[in-house]
Amino acid sequence: MAQDALGSPRQAAKPIQEVKEQTYWGAVRSKLLRDKITMAAVVLLIFMIAISLAAPWLAENVLGFDPTDTNLRNRNAPPTWADAAWPKFQQFTRTCQADGVAHCPWSLWGEILSDSAAGLPACLTAGPGNCHWLGTDQAGRDVLSRGLYGGRISLRIGLYVAGLSMTLGIVVGLISGYYAATFVDDVINAIVQTLGSIPLLFLLIILSRVFQPGPEGLAFLLGIFGWMGTSRLIRGQIFSIREREYIIASRAIGASIWRIMFRHMLPNVSSIVIVIGVFNIAGAIIAEAGLSYLGVGIGPPRPSWGNMMQGSLGNFTDAPWLVLAPGLFIFLTTLSIYLIGDGLRDALDPWVK
Repeated sequence: MAQDALGSPRQAAKPIQEVKEQTYWGAVRSKLLRDKITMAAVVLLIFMIAISLAAPWLAENVLGFDPTDTNLRNRNAPPTWADAAWPKFQQFTRTCQADGVAHCPWSLWGEILSDSAAGLPACLTAGPGNCHWLGTDQAGRDVLSRGLYGGRISLRIGLYVAGLSMTLGIVVGLISGYYAATFVDDVINAIVQTLGSIPLLFLLIILSRVFQPGPEGLAFLLGIFGWMGTSRLIRGQIFSIREREYIIASRAIGASIWRIMFRHMLPNVSSIVIVIGVFNIAGAIIAEAGLSYLGVGIGPPRPSWGNMMQGSLGNFTDAPWLVLAPGLFIFLTTLSIYLIGDGLRDALDPWVK
């Protein structure tokens, strides 16, 4: 038996499979690509940014309307494709308001939808300047062209505010976390607590009314008072890693404080920083819309999504598209940003599979 065993040919060795090494950021990219909701949100956000950047070309060559041109004879006009359906919709709303929801003439909706569908081909074949896709406002200006131009301002303010608030929040948070429980930390916490105790909305209303800033000025005001939450979060993360071995080793070899903070500490909290920055963009867009809606943000004739909604006050029954159009732009943009932020938060967490 032993001789047979010795004389038998050896079994062929199994080939060794090569294991591909995956970096942390490679794993993050793989997670994002597998997340269908996040990728759909990325596509939606790219679309919103693209139509905002292309607003001058779209308004001139596709829509055929300048966002500042007024036409009082065509004020509060419904969407061109809904001209025939609009009187029936008004009849529906008047009946519901007078007799209650139980007596609403729901049978009119068949005619409303059929008339609207019949008007769409005429709009699709009409040349530039012949179709108001989202109606006109109280000054006779095209709502869709104003919405496209408004995205340029709202998105720009969101990026400016996120950049300024993140820069201040990161620097202050790094310093406060590195010098935690010292006099420097106490001074920074006193400043943060003082600014955080001020009613921010009323302060922004007062400053906006006094200085009447443009997009850059409003972004500066929002950013200069919007960094406290970021600094608190960064401080807590830095406080938890400042005594780890690699930080102690960096001190031992004589690395400067700024090198330790920005080359060793900051990369270890970069995942949190990225997610906060994404959410700050959406928060800034909503803040600008709220201030402009109150009449203290971006003022007319320059369009922004916020002042478009401000101009719709009292017209929701007579011209609901004045509210729905900017509201839809804000909703789609902020929804895509929040979904991207949520997807990034899951992808950057190494414990989430």
